[in-house]
Amino acid sequence: MTGNGHSWRGWLPHLIIIAFSFVLYCNTLFYDYTLDDLIVIKENAFTKKGIEGLPGIFRYDSFTGFFGVQKTLVAGGRYRPLSIATFACEYQLFGGFNPIFSRLVNILLYGLTGVMIMLLFSRLPVKKPGKDWYLAIPFIAALLFVAHPVHTEVVANIKGRDEILSLLFSLVSLWFTLRYLDSKKSHLLLLACGSFFLGLLSKENAIMFLFIIPLTIWFFTKHPLKSYVSCTLLLFSTALLFIFIRFMVLGYLNSPELPKELLNNPFLFATAGQKAGTILLTLGLYVRLLFFPHPLTHDYYPYHIPLVDFTDVRSLVPLVIYSGLIIYALFRIKSKDPVSWGILFYMSTLFIVSNLLFSVGTFMNERFIYMPSLGFVFIVSWFLVNRLTKLVSDDKNRILLLQTVLLLILVPFTLKTIVRNGAWKDDFTLFSTDVKVSENSLKCNTSAGGKYLDKAQADPPGELKEQDFRLALQYLHKAVSIYPKNNNSLILLANALVFYKNDYKGAIDLYMNVLSFDPYDKNAYGNLFKVLAAIDEAKETDYKLGILLKMNNLNPDDPEINHTLGKLYGQYKGKLDSAAFYLVKATKLAPEAPGAYKDLGIVYGMLHDYPQALQALQTAFRLDPNDQQIGQNIAVTNHMIEQNKGKSR
Repeated sequence: MTGNGHSWRGWLPHLIIIAFSFVLYCNTLFYDYTLDDLIVIKENAFTKKGIEGLPGIFRYDSFTGFFGVQKTLVAGGRYRPLSIATFACEYQLFGGFNPIFSRLVNILLYGLTGVMIMLLFSRLPVKKPGKDWYLAIPFIAALLFVAHPVHTEVVANIKGRDEILSLLFSLVSLWFTLRYLDSKKSHLLLLACGSFFLGLLSKENAIMFLFIIPLTIWFFTKHPLKSYVSCTLLLFSTALLFIFIRFMVLGYLNSPELPKELLNNPFLFATAGQKAGTILLTLGLYVRLLFFPHPLTHDYYPYHIPLVDFTDVRSLVPLVIYSGLIIYALFRIKSKDPVSWGILFYMSTLFIVSNLLFSVGTFMNERFIYMPSLGFVFIVSWFLVNRLTKLVSDDKNRILLLQTVLLLILVPFTLKTIVRNGAWKDDFTLFSTDVKVSENSLKCNTSAGGKYLDKAQADPPGELKEQDFRLALQYLHKAVSIYPKNNNSLILLANALVFYKNDYKGAIDLYMNVLSFDPYDKNAYGNLFKVLAAIDEAKETDYKLGILLKMNNLNPDDPEINHTLGKLYGQYKGKLDSAAFYLVKATKLAPEAPGAYKDLGIVYGMLHDYPQALQALQTAFRLDPNDQQIGQNIAVTNHMIEQNKGKSR
């Protein structure tokens, strides 16, 4: 039988948990959108349609609304429509974006998760009997979970709602399953399956509850195996339905190959030994963050976490720790030790985001520990209630000891959470704060450098502007030194050289570097043309021609490159045949662009090929009848044709 104490039916414990959640996160309410909020909310085409965008949200990969096309940026793709659907509904409700309400919803859902933890554990035979509900495992576990600072990313970043909903609905599913087994009311089993399905639609991690639910039933109830096999089978069928829908949307269960880009494939340059060693290192870091959540950062991308070999002590220590936990859990599973359940909960929910099963696109993230941390707080609560209190014999002293230890945990956790929330005020604050922690992260240095560059451009002239430009260059140079083939960091560094030092040639070298390994990068290409346009063509003709010829070798079918080459050869080098060659090519590549036809007509005129000049100019005029110069050139060309006819007579 599961536990069902009367004291847990009152509203006071629930209200305390929800109120505590608001105390912890109320300072985030007036913050702006940050980080991935851009992808799923602010710049998501489906979200901005409100309710009309819901079909697209459920029909495509979670990145499609931002990029406009379905992309495989990370292994397996992403299909997490439920949280994005809630953002679309909020947009519809307010007629636009409202981060205050979105953050309020996040805090409320987080508080409800704490309540659900308390309700769930109150059904398990783990709490001590008596009236002191505030000293029992369900309430203590809920408090510790809500207070844990490692959850700040999930709550303070609005996008983190997918994590909140996934765990919340998974716990609800487990709760309804336990209630069904006690009452045999079929509607409760349907509610369990429905909740599980909603958890899966929030984030795929919920699938681990196919293991957690039967494990919990076996550990904490006396129901015979037969009675819950049917529950498990029905939940398994629900998971199969989700997998089928996901397959129909994405076209695959997992990507056929990992992306060849460091920020989405952190093990791109790692050996097998380094991959194994680094995964073990991150597993150890998760344990450290659970016990000592400092410092915190949103960015664990390469190479904030270094690549370490399997034989490195930094990977061997976590290997010993996790091996010990597994051995303990397996040896104690027969006796149904609650600590064993907590370890298995932690291990199973962490496994799916550990990079052991498949690449998750980064070494680690604090949000990845959100679901597993429930196993951790359960174990801590169990030890506090069942082991710590045995250190003293007197009941009064026992209670005092427990209260003191709880305060020693909760007070610093609360302060750390509130302080850490401040980093999530906006993107600039987040990146400029976390780059001091993630000093060797390619992504964080690039993001911080980009934000300082934006700020410097907006600053009024003075020392602050100079300082922000210097910081932008510092972080962007660091990013390029970490990985010299990242498009974004190279382009931003080039932009900084232009805006801060007027170093056009240095910027051009960086843009050309990007195009050397990604000839179709639109940002590098567009910025390069802008910088080239700022260089004096008469004085730097040979330099510009050299750059354009290199660009043409990389991307020979670009009409703008061919057009510009034609103009330079004709106007400044006097090589009319070369000019005609590139301009003809430009007109073929972009037959609806009048500029190349206009310049081609001029070149043909200079070559005295007036019929072809007239044909090119007439095409240009048809495409742009408002250009008076084209009309004048047509008149001159007709005059030359008539003059030549007169001479031939």
